[in-house]
Amino acid sequence: MERRVKIVATLGPAVSDPQRLRELIEAGVDVVRINAAHGSADDRAQLIADVRVVSAELGKRVPILFDLRGLKIRTGPLPDGQQGVQVDPGAKLMLVPEPVDVTPQRIGINYTKLLDVVSEGSRVLISDGLIELKVDAVEESHAIATVVRGGQVRGKQGVTLPGAPIKGGALTEVDREDVGFAVKHGVDYIGLSFINDASDLELTRQVAGQHGDVIPGLVAKIERPEALANLREIAEASDGVMVARGDLGVQLPPERVPRAQKEIIGLCNQIGIPVITATQMLESMINQPVATRAETSDVANAVWDGTDAVMLSAETAVGNHPIEAVRTMDRIVREVERDGPVRSEAAQHAADMKDDTGSRFSDAIARAAFALTDQTPIKHLVVFTKTGSAARRIAKYRPFAPIIAVADSELVARRLMLVWGIESVVVPVEEDPDTVFRKAGRVIIDAGLAEEGEYALIVGSLPMTHEAGHTNLVHYRQLGS
Repeated sequence: MERRVKIVATLGPAVSDPQRLRELIEAGVDVVRINAAHGSADDRAQLIADVRVVSAELGKRVPILFDLRGLKIRTGPLPDGQQGVQVDPGAKLMLVPEPVDVTPQRIGINYTKLLDVVSEGSRVLISDGLIELKVDAVEESHAIATVVRGGQVRGKQGVTLPGAPIKGGALTEVDREDVGFAVKHGVDYIGLSFINDASDLELTRQVAGQHGDVIPGLVAKIERPEALANLREIAEASDGVMVARGDLGVQLPPERVPRAQKEIIGLCNQIGIPVITATQMLESMINQPVATRAETSDVANAVWDGTDAVMLSAETAVGNHPIEAVRTMDRIVREVERDGPVRSEAAQHAADMKDDTGSRFSDAIARAAFALTDQTPIKHLVVFTKTGSAARRIAKYRPFAPIIAVADSELVARRLMLVWGIESVVVPVEEDPDTVFRKAGRVIIDAGLAEEGEYALIVGSLPMTHEAGHTNLVHYRQLGS
């Protein structure tokens, strides 16, 4: 049985040439991630071009997730020649809202609004939370803080301000430029960092619309407590959600992250939004060729939670074993799915939450299609979809029969490859449903997704239309007939 949960892999120096990229996709990668924080614009443009060429040569649709860098608060530089500055528990030091040199008495921070968002008792975390400071007082030009957990402060290390009311961090000026780059180069998804609520998504769509008519799908990265509190409105306004466990695990106490992961995945399953589980899934494979038992369990548990995709970051971007990391993840997912699709509790109780009549009818048809595939000798579930919505509705129920989405545009077909269990083909819309059903069947067979004569349940619309939102048909037939 084909793997249903998708694999997202981050590109970087370890897989930057076309041959390594080919090996990565052949190993099982479904979606590639390009981090806007790394490399030059020319480097990123070349990666995008290489992905398109290599995936076309392999006959695969591989969507590109372009991850914005977001607001990166960092310490100032170190004086020349220094490797780090030791700060010990109990020490007092100044926090200055500009990137001045780090010294034993002072830490510069490149965030001009620092003194506006911290107050007495605020926590300041450095180096992914390994170093913790507590603010004692806020003065006119600096804050005074006590070292709670010490260590070596290095130049330009990441700084996190848990609970600070940071507004406007989801789209910096650099991010706005990167959004324009993403639209120009036709990426499929944009990953949006450090969002607070759905307004950040709307702002990004507005900025993207200034650069072109085709706006990439938006993947909302849940990294802050504010985003977790506004999860439903964010998910409903997005085209995908990422459980960004790295930053979330710094913003929240680490013991709360597993519960947050289940909450995020469960809601996305319920409303039919694809969700990616990310960060440190096979971290040890950056340096070693075999994953730990704990990492194997982590990937497996994300699948049991109901995730649509699992993601590799440094493991493939800069790791020593990028191809084996993908193969390892592929084997883990296949083992979990060995007895059939994993249906989370939320997926079993999925329902359309919108009030409009059209959505409720469409969702009822999706549930009916799901039930029919479980109770009949149907081998494939073929969904005709204009925007991808009809295919996502069915995927959220996690049917046993493989889902084949039939779109009339390459863009929609490619974006759907992020969604659990979906393979896709492109077939132009025609007025006569029988004609287009036969043509689609032939395309599906020729693509190797089904065999001649196998039964398929078809979900679509009558009459065939160039507009979305008209799903009203459930029909079965033998493919090729």
